[in-house]
Amino acid sequence: MVTLEAEDCKQLITLLKDIPELATERARQRLLELAGLKQLTPMIDFSGASFVAVSEIVSYLSKYGRLNFEHEVLGLFLNTLKSVVGVQQQASLDRLLIKYDMMTPIATLPNIHDWRGTETTTDVLEKIIGENTLRPISFLRQGLQVSRSIAYVGVQTSQKRWSGTGFLVAPDLLLTNNHVLPISNLLTNSIFRFNYEETFQGEAQQIEEYRAKPNGVFHTNGSLDYTLVQIEGEPGRKWGWLPLLPRAISRGIRVNIIQHPLGQPKQISLQNNFVQYVGGNIIQYITSTLNGSSGSPVFSDGWEVLALHHAGGNIPEPATQQRYFRNEGILVTSILADLPSEFADMLKVAASTT
Repeated sequence: MVTLEAEDCKQLITLLKDIPELATERARQRLLELAGLKQLTPMIDFSGASFVAVSEIVSYLSKYGRLNFEHEVLGLFLNTLKSVVGVQQQASLDRLLIKYDMMTPIATLPNIHDWRGTETTTDVLEKIIGENTLRPISFLRQGLQVSRSIAYVGVQTSQKRWSGTGFLVAPDLLLTNNHVLPISNLLTNSIFRFNYEETFQGEAQQIEEYRAKPNGVFHTNGSLDYTLVQIEGEPGRKWGWLPLLPRAISRGIRVNIIQHPLGQPKQISLQNNFVQYVGGNIIQYITSTLNGSSGSPVFSDGWEVLALHHAGGNIPEPATQQRYFRNEGILVTSILADLPSEFADMLKVAASTT
């Protein structure tokens, strides 16, 4: 994420709006593709006057962050633009690239053959470096199994539409965020899409869509940001469901999140994800999520649901009120404690039969 100062943002947009290569909708899209950002183009509105379109592009790319550990996506875009502007404009773009470290990798791994410690290269190659990240290969199989219960949630009104993620916690009960489904009136135009994912070769899988059960269970809590909704047809009989049980959580453990970021096919974040804070009703962690990831299950390394993901960004740590760039989830224990007894009993039965 790049947080441009107001004056820098204004100057950048002023510079970009007059570039001929950004004069048309197709040209704008093409430049993003040249920057290696083709996968982001479906999420950006390239239409309209140059000032409007450029503002949209800069805003989206600056908030997006990185596709990987290498460079900010805004940096990749501006670096590509340097090839189509004059020397003076190049200098202006270079100033921003340097000022905001847009082209600096988060971390660069040293070449193992440049090792200068007391051990030999062979010794290093055969050691566990830091935490032991070795896992049995069945770890992947279990991850695929639990992912079946996770669904894309699409919500639509007469004015707008949005998406989130949800997951089955019983044969016909799905958990998501309150800010994804805040009121039952939205259920009529909401869909719950399972198996929305791609093969390793990028081929779409066969999806199945379900609707909320008419006059079914709908329970929500805005403070804890969760919604429990009953789905028609008991999709859990085919896709399975994830037991909600109290779990012990400590700072420093790894978490994995399966999600539908930006409404895209199912994805997973499972590298370098560590819990940074546990307290009250929440857990905070370092991981990768995007809009649309709200409502995802936060798993332990044993694929147990620890929390319901609901927020991210520069958020305060409750105990210290210091702000950190983290993601945050609502603890399962807090959700279970808040549920009316009849719903809590339904989840208890479901957890005992998975």
